[in-house]
Amino acid sequence: MRIDTAIAAAEYEQRAVNFHHAATLVAIHSVLDEARYSPEVFVGDHASHFNREDIEFAERAAIADLAVRLSLSENTVRAHEHQAVTMIGRTPITWQKFRWGEVSPANARSVSELAASLPDGDDRAFAAFDAAVADPAARLAPARLRVFARTLREKIVADTAAERHESERSHRRVVFEPAIDGMAWISAYLPAEVATAAMTLLDAEALRLSAAPGETRTMPQLRADVLGDMLTGSSVGSVAVRVGVLVPMLTLLGRSEMPASLEGYGPIDAETARRLAGDATSIYRILTDPVTGAILDIDQPTKHIPAGLRRMKQLIDQTCTFPGCGKRAVNCDLDHTIDRQFGGRTTLMNLSHLCRKHHRDKHMTKWAITQDDTGRIEWTSPTGYVAVPDPPPF
Repeated sequence: MRIDTAIAAAEYEQRAVNFHHAATLVAIHSVLDEARYSPEVFVGDHASHFNREDIEFAERAAIADLAVRLSLSENTVRAHEHQAVTMIGRTPITWQKFRWGEVSPANARSVSELAASLPDGDDRAFAAFDAAVADPAARLAPARLRVFARTLREKIVADTAAERHESERSHRRVVFEPAIDGMAWISAYLPAEVATAAMTLLDAEALRLSAAPGETRTMPQLRADVLGDMLTGSSVGSVAVRVGVLVPMLTLLGRSEMPASLEGYGPIDAETARRLAGDATSIYRILTDPVTGAILDIDQPTKHIPAGLRRMKQLIDQTCTFPGCGKRAVNCDLDHTIDRQFGGRTTLMNLSHLCRKHHRDKHMTKWAITQDDTGRIEWTSPTGYVAVPDPPPF
């Protein structure tokens, strides 16, 4: 069929893009490595690879040369080489998959950034991270891979999570960046629990305003206006802020330092999780398999979706369950996998969050979703491709 040929061509070309991007990083690394070893090529015959200043200027000249030839910024050239060096030294398995075209440039970049943040010289941490992230890097969409890899990284360095979090808090800041046409950007680097609570408040207030008669602003515009009102002291309607955190029981009891998962953000250190759990007004228990992360749950049949069940499912899914979609569950539809008109029950294992787009795709196209007794979801494309489910968030 023509469609099969076209899909195969797209897959082949994407692998070629991945392969050639990795090859570009190798070439850049080779040029800069040669510049450091033979600085005379870029500095002059007097230069020596034993002279640090000669090496520095040769490297700078080579970076500029590459930047001009490749139409890249010099910072990008530096970043490309750093990525290659990091992956070759710390994640050789994932690097090889990248070289074969199995890993996308976006996923390779995420792996490199997180591997670079592991403690220097900790070969065991490098090996553990590389072994666990290599296969997901080849199959997950960038947003999902980023969450998976961050969670994995936090587990590997869990023993020092509280100290690292406290150290990083000292770097919190607000950045103002002028833009064009009378606009500007304001961004803030905040502790995860603070940023998540603030974003939840913005979402809730924007949603409340969107329901007002005659309201024509989009949700992004409403969020921006609400934030502006808050910062400048204008009144904002009272909205209850609700933030969920998934905490392993042993972590909650203080017998483990494994990271928890903050709804809408991802992994947080055990100490912060225990503090948030201590302030919680309500707690839902979710029993999971400690190895696979699969949910071990008892059906709670009911005609309507109770608020508690809805909230529990938000904490479990966290995002739209379509592969690679990162839209937050709180802003998605809670859909019956098997429709009630076909005998589907209102239980934890027959519900999944779908953003409006993917909800419509489920009903209006040949995309099909199945969900087994453990809640494991699979999507099948109209051409028969079965998407492997994304890993659980806990």
